[in-house]
Amino acid sequence: MKLKSHLLLVALLVWPVLAMAAPAAATKPELLLVYWSSRDCTWCAAWEKPQPGMENSLKNSKEFKKITYRTIKSDRLVDPYVDEDYPPDLKWLKDRVDRGEESPAGRPGWAFYVNKTHIASFYGVKAWDVTNFPAIKKLVAQYSSDDRLITPSSAKSSGPRF
Repeated sequence: MKLKSHLLLVALLVWPVLAMAAPAAATKPELLLVYWSSRDCTWCAAWEKPQPGMENSLKNSKEFKKITYRTIKSDRLVDPYVDEDYPPDLKWLKDRVDRGEESPAGRPGWAFYVNKTHIASFYGVKAWDVTNFPAIKKLVAQYSSDDRLITPSSAKSSGPRF
């Protein structure tokens, strides 16, 4: 009877620790790329066009399969983003912008997040093929294979801007 009590006590003490450790090790980081745009933005429209295919180059890349991609698009460049511009799953980002903790990337612009932590921002189409897209690919490769748990305290909140 003592052996059963000891085994039960050990199981009760060890099981919660194992249960908490297993999900952390098995969970892959959530990689999010947010595209900031406006309907009247000439450069945004150029990036989105099938030719020269800058947006298609992203969507057809192997890295695209590893990320969540969301678009935030306002009606006009001169207007601030409003609630309706944000997809429902990005309410947390709208809240951060409203509190002044984040600012939208320029238009067209992209912001890269890992587990909702801002890692980097990119702006403009002139540097897409040479700078922005290669940097995004590098970040996806780095963080999709990274076993570290990315939290706000383990990453720069502002991140590099390209």
